[in-house]
Amino acid sequence: MNKFLLPLLPLLCCMAVSAQDISASLQSGQFWQTPAAEALNGARFSRPDAEHLRSSNLAIGSIRTGEAIVTVADDKPVALQAMLYNKGDDGNIDEEAFNNTVDEARAALTELTGVKAKFRGAGKRDSAVKLKSWEWKWENGTIRLEANSSGKKNSFQGEFIRLNAALKAKSLSSGGATDSISKHELRSSITTEEDGTVWLKGVPMVDQGQKGYCMPATLARIFAFYGMDKVDQHTLADLCDSNSGGGTTSKGMEDAMKNVCKKYHTKFVVLEDYVSTLKSVVEPYNKLAKKADKPTLSLYSDIFGMADANLLREARAGKNSQVNKWLKDIKKSIDSGSPVIWLVTVGIYQEEIPLPQSRGGHARLIIGYNLKQKTIIYTDSWGAAHARKTMPAADAIGMTMGRYIIKLR
Repeated sequence: MNKFLLPLLPLLCCMAVSAQDISASLQSGQFWQTPAAEALNGARFSRPDAEHLRSSNLAIGSIRTGEAIVTVADDKPVALQAMLYNKGDDGNIDEEAFNNTVDEARAALTELTGVKAKFRGAGKRDSAVKLKSWEWKWENGTIRLEANSSGKKNSFQGEFIRLNAALKAKSLSSGGATDSISKHELRSSITTEEDGTVWLKGVPMVDQGQKGYCMPATLARIFAFYGMDKVDQHTLADLCDSNSGGGTTSKGMEDAMKNVCKKYHTKFVVLEDYVSTLKSVVEPYNKLAKKADKPTLSLYSDIFGMADANLLREARAGKNSQVNKWLKDIKKSIDSGSPVIWLVTVGIYQEEIPLPQSRGGHARLIIGYNLKQKTIIYTDSWGAAHARKTMPAADAIGMTMGRYIIKLR
């Protein structure tokens, strides 16, 4: 759990000493005029993509942040989002600790800005989830504090507390449908290389970190690609009912996306759902397993955990017609400018780069293909090293648990 959530008043002061304090530059407005890396005042950071910096070593006065994301344009910060609490990284907390964190942050921000906060309400407003929100505006900037939780007392569930900062309030848009790009702009990201590889350039990286937010992070990357970059992984984790220990069910994701897409003028399309995939695997796999004198599977077994990798590939992608049909769906989506949400079991086949996750269910994006080489281009939400990777389509088919598309309307 984040230490920020323990008894707060004595702890906040001592923790701010070890973190890099950016409060003075935020208060004066100098933060927005300084090259992004320098604006972080020496804090450790990574660069998941060209438009963002990511740090977990920042303080804003007495507030110690968790994950902090700086959006960059022309090498200058244009927006800052910092998490004060999120259940994925920090675990579950009770209602009192959650409210204390909010109250301490409000007091610290009032002291920092020298102005009284404006309460923006306790509803959905621009967001897809209900937020309690406060805003501080002064001549050198705007800061918004947002808290998302549900229930009371024993049924209380804290989701996140986050701080958004920018020079102007318009940069703090919560990502409504009006922020989306046009279909024409979307298709302009399609890139064709000399070897025949077609891929979507510019899909933003959202790093899930150590938490099991692969699904929310993957969905957030799509919305950001469509111009709605304030629809973040923490909001989506709430909508998808991702648990604090990590993980999202395919049904939770499907149900949530049907509702979210209505709000954000997008359409959720199921190419291959998890249950149908399981049913389609067992029979052809078992025929091959019996011939090879290997254990068979049932719908009640851990299919992707128990299956022999070679037999699984042969059952699902042993014929050119199977591979071509699967790639046809990928091509259609990529050629329209839409990444494919790809649910997989990792660890079945060897991959180009070692993964933080050795085995089990995972969500990633397919962002390209090469029909001649029969390969796909894919990306994981684990940072810059995982931004673009290649895999044989037959291996990709073998490990697939589901495929989905979020399309612009």
